[in-house]
Amino acid sequence: MTDLFRHISLHGYDKLVDSGLLSYERFFWFCLHATIFVFMYIALTFTWDQFVMQTFSINLHNPLYPVENVPFPAVSICSNNRISRKAAAKYALQLSRLDPANRSVEYFEKSILHFMGLYFQYERSDDFDAYGEFQKFLDHYATDNNETFYNILGVMKMLTPSCENLIINCMLGTKPIECFSKNAFQTQLTMYGPCCTFNANNVYSKRSYSTRYAGSNMGLIVILNTSQSDDTGSLLNMDGYAVLVHAPNKFPDTSSGGILEVFPSTNEESYLAVRARVTDSDPDLRTFTASHRKCYFDNESPYPQVLVNNRYSMQNCITSCRAKSVMALCNCIPFYMPLALIEGAKGIPFCTLSNIECIQQYRFKWRNVLTHRVEIMGLEREHEEALFCPACLPSCDDIRYSISMMSLPVDQFSFLGGVSAPQLKDSNTQISVLRVFFGDTTAQFYRRVLTNAWSKAFCTVGNIVSICMGFSLVAILEMLYFVLKNLFASLKTYVKKSTSRSKWRRVSRLSTANSKQLLICP
Repeated sequence: MTDLFRHISLHGYDKLVDSGLLSYERFFWFCLHATIFVFMYIALTFTWDQFVMQTFSINLHNPLYPVENVPFPAVSICSNNRISRKAAAKYALQLSRLDPANRSVEYFEKSILHFMGLYFQYERSDDFDAYGEFQKFLDHYATDNNETFYNILGVMKMLTPSCENLIINCMLGTKPIECFSKNAFQTQLTMYGPCCTFNANNVYSKRSYSTRYAGSNMGLIVILNTSQSDDTGSLLNMDGYAVLVHAPNKFPDTSSGGILEVFPSTNEESYLAVRARVTDSDPDLRTFTASHRKCYFDNESPYPQVLVNNRYSMQNCITSCRAKSVMALCNCIPFYMPLALIEGAKGIPFCTLSNIECIQQYRFKWRNVLTHRVEIMGLEREHEEALFCPACLPSCDDIRYSISMMSLPVDQFSFLGGVSAPQLKDSNTQISVLRVFFGDTTAQFYRRVLTNAWSKAFCTVGNIVSICMGFSLVAILEMLYFVLKNLFASLKTYVKKSTSRSKWRRVSRLSTANSKQLLICP
């Protein structure tokens, strides 16, 4: 060590073994080196912690990403009226004929309004006795012999206004299209029950420059019949309808996140400008676990059933987590939730009127979701009352949409000229127009990449060590040289001593064997 300290290129270490210095001077240099070593150790520890915490980053990769490469979103149009007056009257007549007490049709029309309690409403209802009595009647008299439970899903689909009565005409890219087909509108389940969903099968994910749907005249144009002559049960306190903009593979529920919702008014032409933000991830991130990188790739999922078209989404994961909580607490499944996303749903009935009390009791829990808990003073109760889904992480490859809406008074004659539809025969028909289009011809493209590669860590550690100790690769080679030099000298000395010892033993044995015995005669 003395030889090493005298000849190493690191600064100041020769002072520790310099015989020309006094003892207190060498002690000063020892304290200085010890202090610098402790400081270097703390700096390296802090740097390593930061390196582990900030492994990934999201960088703007292309601010002018062509919008024709972005999938066109799904658009769900939901009427504010959830119970059709005509359908309710028809079903009330059917129930009146099944009633042994011969109660009037008007009684059952009023009782059918109890079904509104199955939807998410801000107004709380406490008429649970009436719900229970009406549900007992439905379970006994309105359930077919081939059904195990009351078919609440079929009844709600029957009572909901049909898409054929809501949508009059459709255009896409300045060209008329057939409104009700697999490439256009279909009846799909949403958080508001059955609604009219456009692009549910994601058929417009790949498009050309001429069909990029950018501009108010080049996107989706829908003429709607928003008259209130058939309204019976309004879901929201408004004069309009609900529009949900979402990715085609995500279940449209705003409480799950990533779903955009607007409420256009009737007799207006509403312009919905959509803007997209695309996020991609470096394939090298697959070497890390999902809990470390804080996201899932498309072929990864904590619950295999939440993969829709082999694509994972955080929204579907939260929907599945919420459904499991409803099943555990109320022993039922809301009728508007898709069974394909729910594990263990076989044999579990849909929630009926008898479950409304339980649903309202835990409604706050199911509408407030946490995926990560942080202890904050004063929010302990909110932590316990919220739904906790720690397994639901964001998607590594995702598309986030944002929308802005502008409305103008609608000119009915300019849109209805030459249009013949059954809805127009009613003199009370009110027309609304919805335009959904990309507001810009480009989108922002982000990429999630590895921030701290091994080369960066090597440079950072090398800089800190070189600043504190003047350390370098030359110093490493010097230390290695001195270690090998002393090791070689030690081995050489050991071999020389072992050879000398063996030679002495061999000579000793030979001299003993050849020596004459000494005889002592009396």
